[in-house]
Amino acid sequence: MPSLVGDTVDKYDVLEEVGHGGMAVVYRARDRVLERDVALKVLHPHLADRPESKARLRREALAVAKLRHDNILEIYDYSGEDATEAYLVTEFIHGPTLRAWLDAGHPLRPAVAALLVYRLAKAVAHAHRFGIVHRDIKPENVMVRAEDGCLKLMDFGIAQILDHQKLTMTGQLLGSPAYMAPELISGRPIDARTDIFSLGILLYQLATSSLPFAGRNPHEVLTRIADGNYPPPSQKNPQVDPDLEAIIAHALEVDPAHRYQTADALAADLRAYLDEAGIDADAEDLGAYFDAPDAYVTELDERIADHLTARAVAAADAGETSRAIKLLGRVLELRPDHPRARHLFDRLCHRRRMRSLVAKAAGLAAALALVAGLGTAAWRALATSGSPSTRTSPSSKGGTVPAKAAADDGEGVGAGPPGTPAAAVATGHTEDDSATSSAGHQAPEEAAAKVPRREVVRHIAAIRATCPIVLEGVSPSHARNLQIRVGDGPWTPVRGLKFRVPLAGRGPTPVRIRGARFGYSGSLDPAACRRGNVRLSVQPNPATLEFPDAPKDAVVTCIRCPEGIGRGPYTPDRFPVVRRVPPEGVTVELEYKHPEFRRRRDTFLLLPGPNRRDMNLRPL
Repeated sequence: MPSLVGDTVDKYDVLEEVGHGGMAVVYRARDRVLERDVALKVLHPHLADRPESKARLRREALAVAKLRHDNILEIYDYSGEDATEAYLVTEFIHGPTLRAWLDAGHPLRPAVAALLVYRLAKAVAHAHRFGIVHRDIKPENVMVRAEDGCLKLMDFGIAQILDHQKLTMTGQLLGSPAYMAPELISGRPIDARTDIFSLGILLYQLATSSLPFAGRNPHEVLTRIADGNYPPPSQKNPQVDPDLEAIIAHALEVDPAHRYQTADALAADLRAYLDEAGIDADAEDLGAYFDAPDAYVTELDERIADHLTARAVAAADAGETSRAIKLLGRVLELRPDHPRARHLFDRLCHRRRMRSLVAKAAGLAAALALVAGLGTAAWRALATSGSPSTRTSPSSKGGTVPAKAAADDGEGVGAGPPGTPAAAVATGHTEDDSATSSAGHQAPEEAAAKVPRREVVRHIAAIRATCPIVLEGVSPSHARNLQIRVGDGPWTPVRGLKFRVPLAGRGPTPVRIRGARFGYSGSLDPAACRRGNVRLSVQPNPATLEFPDAPKDAVVTCIRCPEGIGRGPYTPDRFPVVRRVPPEGVTVELEYKHPEFRRRRDTFLLLPGPNRRDMNLRPL
């Protein structure tokens, strides 16, 4: 596109080019009527000469013009659909982009990251209330006003001109893949939660000075985004505490249903995080930071350290030792030499260690008392038994306790040593126990009163009636979208990669895992469960493709095909099932043809399970 510098576009004198991208060139221009500098954003000719692009630009201009927010770039003017040059006119910001600020290597802190993203989240929430999704939140689209440090989110809606090509254009990625949400990559429907994922990426980047999803090429980046595979932010920057790490993780959930549902909710958690650190989220701190970043972060570290130390002292005085230690840990990450925090931290840790030792000693005493109370034979029965039977027998005090427990090998252990009375086995009493008691140990009745034997039996049996599971072949984020069923039991959600499930019997028990993208079918062997973790290798489901907007008589040709699939052509409703898809997906390139529409190529990441792609064919 030839430069417009020195030209006049309507009432705007074009002064200099200040930026350009895949969709537009941005100039600093002078409004001759109002005598002010403006930003003139001119669409590339290959977009501006399309009637549908101009119509979409008009709709976006009218929508974004309604957004009046301190942190959103204001639109002043629009070219109109009939103009030779299709353009938008916005306020001109004197200052760098957030990308330029990051590239300059200025110091950052997790609290500064939270403050920056809090302001952006409030702006995004405002746009969402008007039904506008940004779709391209990244440092390049955030301006920093030099005079006061005010953030300005730019380019609302411009990317939506190519809504139907939001990921690809002739096989090439549009935009920056590092900030894309999983649903944007896979072609699933997007909504306001797509922006929340991008805000989570930005929060991670600002807090750690690195991107969560990095790779040697775009495909590797997109694969990691689709899997939710990123290192914990505290691994990149130890100053990122668990509270901020939890906020980041919530924003970066692969499944939109598990993310923050609104930008307001994200902003509320960031505000609470800042309040905890003694930072007023609505104060004008950003101006001081952008004016003198080194001096600001030094002062901020001191301020946060003193505030958190004071809160830790209050928590310790209230008996909340764990909370106090947590707060002091944050202080010492900022200021390892903070004398008051170090002294209090060491004292509280020593106190907690002493309490732990006392608790362990008390637990050991209770266990010894329990052994004395249950008796040798009954304790051996518990040590080797499975689930107790439901049959009960009267105890010496008239109550009921399990009379028999099932041994691991299936043999009964209800009988004690030869000559032991049945009632003694049921209650845990033997003649040897009486002698032990008379030698000075706690009486069985007293032990039973403190630790009910039926409760002990029930809990031990419950633990032994479960199987420890470890899932392999699936990421933690994908595991949270799975359900598991053991035997004829109900389908229950999978909470992580490691968990326990109940066993339905003594023999092999069928087990199934289901999800949209992954599944498993097999059985659990109780003997293997007793030996330790049972590893289940979850497999990707076959991939299917649906084309909801396909016109009649359209055909699909596979240009870059997954394993086992021929070129075709295929009708949209008969595209073959892809039986073998790697967990991270496979890149596919398709060509859509129809006698009344322009042919179009579409490159995307085919994931295990159901996939939807819009053809978005345009008439000839």
